[in-house]
Amino acid sequence: MHTAHRLIAAVALTGTAAFGLTGCLPSEPFPGRPGSRVLNDSVTALRGASTFTVSGTSSSQGVPTQVNLSISGTGECKGTLSARSGGNIEVVRTRDHTFLRGDEAFVLAWTQDVPEEQAGRARKEMSGRWMRVEASDPSMKGLTSLCDRDGLLRDMYSIPEAEKGALTEIDGQEAVTVNTLQGVFLVATKGEPFLLKATTSGPNAIDLAFTGSRP
Repeated sequence: MHTAHRLIAAVALTGTAAFGLTGCLPSEPFPGRPGSRVLNDSVTALRGASTFTVSGTSSSQGVPTQVNLSISGTGECKGTLSARSGGNIEVVRTRDHTFLRGDEAFVLAWTQDVPEEQAGRARKEMSGRWMRVEASDPSMKGLTSLCDRDGLLRDMYSIPEAEKGALTEIDGQEAVTVNTLQGVFLVATKGEPFLLKATTSGPNAIDLAFTGSRP
């Protein structure tokens, strides 16, 4: 009888210890959600933010551009772009149009392959002035697309074979790593599940950090 009591007590203590250990283990972020859904939800949350900022580097055909933009929930955008070819560009995008104003270094770089007579006129017209750019202008597509909220985020939806990885921290925020064949994405685990960082490789590589906010 005493043996039975001791056995029951031992089992009870073992169970208590097991529960205690379980309680100390870190919980899985977004339990039951596969990596692809976590990534999609993070992009949806960012797209629905009242405003978000994006900063870092974006490449087009291997040519990097430094990005520092603020994008509103209604799609308006403003900020600066710095092209490796030279110079800085101020950009403002409304619902209907995109406006660019390049500094002298940008204007010189942008017209360097243009015949001198045309280049001279272009420099005079462009220097220190705002230019309205049509979305269909292929020469400016790489710049204007960065200020297009939907275009910027579109390629981050439905990335195949996305898997949740380790927990990490970025700028004091806890984040879960989502690994894909295209690159690595960090998603906030506290509060709104905003996308915090996207890093991909290839000719159109990006290394961008995002900060979203709600009203």
